[in-house]
This record gives sequence, C-alpha cells and structure tokens, in this order.
Amino acid sequence: MVEWCPMKKLLKKRSLSIGLVVLIALIVGGFFAFGGKPKAEETATVKRGDMAQEVFITGTVKTARKVSLSFDRSGSIKSLPYPVGTGVAAGTIVASLKNESEYAAVAEGKALVAIAEANLAKINQGTREEEVRLKEAEARKADVALQNAKSKTFSVLSDAYTAAEEALNRYADPFFSNDETATPHLTYSSGSQESYDAEQKRLLAGKSVNNLQKSVQAGLPAAPSTAQAGADALTALLSAVTDLRAVQDLFITLGLTLRNGSSLDATTLADYRSRVTSARSALATALTSVQTQANTIRDDEAELDRVTRALELARAKATPETVMGAEQELAQTKAKLSGASASLEKTLIRAPFSGQISSRNVEIGETVQAGNIIMEFLGSDGFIIEANVPEADVTKLEKGAKAEVTLDAYGETVIFLARVSLVEPSATEIDGVPTYKTTFMFEKSGPLRPSSSEASPLRPSSSEASPRLRSGLTANLTIKNTLKRGALTVPARAIISENGATFVEKKLPNGTSERIPITTGIRNNRDVEILSGLREGDVVVIPTVK
Repeated sequence: MVEWCPMKKLLKKRSLSIGLVVLIALIVGGFFAFGGKPKAEETATVKRGDMAQEVFITGTVKTARKVSLSFDRSGSIKSLPYPVGTGVAAGTIVASLKNESEYAAVAEGKALVAIAEANLAKINQGTREEEVRLKEAEARKADVALQNAKSKTFSVLSDAYTAAEEALNRYADPFFSNDETATPHLTYSSGSQESYDAEQKRLLAGKSVNNLQKSVQAGLPAAPSTAQAGADALTALLSAVTDLRAVQDLFITLGLTLRNGSSLDATTLADYRSRVTSARSALATALTSVQTQANTIRDDEAELDRVTRALELARAKATPETVMGAEQELAQTKAKLSGASASLEKTLIRAPFSGQISSRNVEIGETVQAGNIIMEFLGSDGFIIEANVPEADVTKLEKGAKAEVTLDAYGETVIFLARVSLVEPSATEIDGVPTYKTTFMFEKSGPLRPSSSEASPLRPSSSEASPRLRSGLTANLTIKNTLKRGALTVPARAIISENGATFVEKKLPNGTSERIPITTGIRNNRDVEILSGLREGDVVVIPTVK
C-alpha cells in the first residue's frame, strides 16, 4: 500500500502534462488556421471600356393588339359560334344578332341589281319584237283599267249627291225655317255665334248640294268613256270632295248648337242629335268613296303613263340618255344593296385581325344594347411589355433602346430581347410618384438561353418568342445605356473619400501600396470614370469592408 501511492501521484502528473501540451497545440493551430495567416488583398486593374448605366424596370406582358368588340345596334344574340380561347382568322364572324330581315333585304337588293343589270344589257342590245308586242298589250290593259275606273265616276258622284241631298233636306230640315231662301234661320236658337255660323253654313251647304246635282246632270248626256268625260272625271271628283265637306261642316256646327244648354226639350234634343249623327256618318261614307275613286283614277293614269313610256322606249332605239338612265338605275339599286349590306353587317361582329377570343360577356338569346362590350379579342401577331417608369428613370430611356427581359414564369435563365418603342409624354401618378407609360416590343429572334456547352454565355434560341409568351406575365427589364466610350474606369468600391478628398490605394511594384489622389468623372451602378491620377494598367486595392 505504501508503494502504490507514489506511483499514483506520478501518473497524475504525467496526465496533466499531456493535457497541457494538447491545449497549447490547439491554441497554436487555431491561431494559424483563423488569424495567423494573412487574408489575401482584393485588387482591380484600371482599364478602358464603355461606361454604361443600367435601369431596372418591372412591367407586364400584353398582346400587341387587344380590342373590345361590340355591336353597332341593339338586338338579341343569335349565335356565338366559337368558345373562349378559340383562334380565328381575320374577318371570321364571332357573334351575330337576330338578322333574318337584314338577310332578306340583302337578297332582295341582289335580285334588284341583277334585274337592273339585265335591263341595261337589254337596252344596249335593243328590244326584241316579242317584247314590243308585250309592252303594247300592257299599255292596252292599263288603258282599259283607266276607262273602267272613270266609268264608275258617274255612279260615285250620284251616290255622293244622294247622301248630301238627303242629309240637307231630310236630316237638317227640322233645324231651319226659310232654309230654301238666302236667309235661313235656326228654329231653336238665335243670337249666339253658333246659331249664326249654322245659318251661314246652311246657306253654303245648299249651294254645295246644287253643285253636286249639276255635276251629276252634266255627266248624263255624255258617255263616261269619251275622252272629254274621262278628262273631266278627276276634276268632278275633286269638286265633289269640296262640296261634301261643306255639307259635312254644317252638321259639325249643328252638333255644337245641341249642347246641354239648349232650349229644346229632351225628346227633341235626342232626335236632333240622332239626325246629326246619321247625317255625318252618311256624308263620311260618301266622302270616302269619292276620295277612293279619285285615287284609283290617279293610280290608273300613272300606270298607263308608265307602260306607255315603256312602250315608247321599247320602240325607240337606245339613246345615250336611255343608256345613262339605265346605268343610273343600276347604280341606285347597287347603292340600296350596299345600304342593306351595311345594315346586315351591323348585326355581325367579325374578327378585326387574326387572334383569339379571350373573354365573353353575353350568352345566346340575351338582349344587348349598341356599344355594350360583347367580348375581348387578342391578336396573335406578337406581344409587348407595358411598364410604368418613374420620372427618375424615364430620362435614361430613349426610343429604340435595347432591353434584356426575364419573366417570372421562366426564371432568370431564359432571357428575351426587347426594344423601347414608345414613351408616353404625359405622366400618370401612382402612389404619389409621377410615372410614364412605356411600351417595349419583343425582338423576333426569340429568347436567349445558356448554351449547353458553356455555363454563362447566352445564345439565341432557334424557337420564336411568341409561343412562350402569355398575356399577363410579369416581366423584369434591364436597359443598358452607354454613357461614354473608351473611358478609364475602376470599380466604385476602390474609391476612398475623406475630408472632401478622393483617392485610391495604388499597388506598387514592390508589393506595397500608396494612396494616390484622383479626379473622377461619370459613374454608373458599378464603375467610376478616372480623369486624372491613374493610368491604364495600374492596379488598385479594394478596401476591406470592416
């Protein structure tokens, strides 16, 4: 037991020595590993190159052409032949209103144009003998119709006279005394304006009935089919219209005298009112018959004149005036056809260019108003980018400036090329910042991708850009503008500014560095132009950021 204790103490001392050695080794190793070895300096070489600035903008991909389609007139939707997303060619009908009457008008217009064309050709060729005989038959038929119409004039005038005479001498007889004289008197009223008017109109009505009687008597000895009787028929009818209205006016005035304030007893008043009503009804019927007869004669005379002229035209040789008239008729029918076609087109919506239907706001059977947006239509001929550029960056853009574009949908490895095509002159305020709407056009070369053999360089893809683009994609644009060519530059991180002085740490050949005052020029996001103090090829130290 006595011998074991010294040995135990010896082992304890040896273990402590070994632990101390290990600790010292760790401390020394850590010193050399983390702090003992000096960190390498970062340097940059002064070189010449083009100074360029970069502008970063975010925009949205849109179709180059987008339109809202609507009808020029109101109506009910008849057809929507294509679903949303369908691609169609320019001019394709993509919606229509109910338009059966418009199609019928176009068909009629085409038929009239064909007739007018045939008529003009016929005039130029001359009329055939068969056609002349046909025109002669039409003229004879029209003449017979006119004579038949005129032959009825006597009967119509007789009926008119009978109605007027009966109204005056039967229905109006109790109303007046001395009615066959120049001073008829109203039997139940006097002194009022109505009674005076009635007495005057009774006198005029008597003269009108006499005129009708004379007209009828004048037609008795002469056959109505003679030329003179035919010529006078229309005149006699028109005179009869005037006379009938004079008698009719009498009974209108008599009706005014039979108001509730009349002195007549109820029975007599009722009888007088019945007489007025009966007379006015008979006179209205007679007046309608006379007017209808007059219109019939006018129509038959016009038809006879038309076919007579057509016969003369058929017999005559074609003159320049005749040809010109036929040409004008053809032009007129074509103009009417154009009008009908225009009316039909107002019931149709056609694709204004090749593209696709992006949205639709109506269904078949729905009634729409003129100008209401029916659908949105996107063109298939390319895409653009629209971006709102802040006023701080808009001065750095110019028309035609190139831009590299990445889309969030494809990531930063797929780069498209675009150019500035338009910067709107007026500003739009967004969140209190004036911005300018700027449009970028995609280049037709398509997107750029990293090469399969090289990790970083980009090369044009053989595919076109359009198939990969979609309206609404978020676009990130980088525009580089050359500020100066052949400028002497160093990285902006190498510039040291203290107490109003600007200098850099220039690396000397012996490995040390020297602080050199410099004069700077323009700068961009990365480099600064050196105007004095350094030369091309000099090496400067990039200060370590502490």
